[in-house]
Amino acid sequence: MPLTRISIPACLPPHKARALADAVHEGLVETCNVPSRDRFQLISTYAPDMMLIDPTFPDVRRTPEASIVEILFLEGRTIEQKTRLFRRIADRAMQAGFAGDDIMVTLTENKPTDWSAGNGRSYGDRPEAVETSRRSR
Repeated sequence: MPLTRISIPACLPPHKARALADAVHEGLVETCNVPSRDRFQLISTYAPDMMLIDPTFPDVRRTPEASIVEILFLEGRTIEQKTRLFRRIADRAMQAGFAGDDIMVTLTENKPTDWSAGNGRSYGDRPEAVETSRRSR
């Protein structure tokens, strides 16, 4: 169960914001065994003076469309899956017109017991949480 936060500059047109969100979700489905219906994304826009992103660190050249993708998901992905996810997101974003250097992605993993999908119940108490965690590997 991933939760994705996508931070984009206010100048980005809505169709490109959606294309980036789609790139992230498709990447998760294709590389990390995330079910296609398991889509939880928050997109936030920022004025230029509210996105303090170094334009060249580390060895990249970012444009004013630089965006940050933060993915929080259940533990268990391999380094290979994570590497493929980064590449898939970048490839799809570039197909949508982004510069490859403009897409920064961070991953954070946690356990099923760190989630509540609703009704105040721990996701870790659900039988499918164990199966979801196993499938991600």
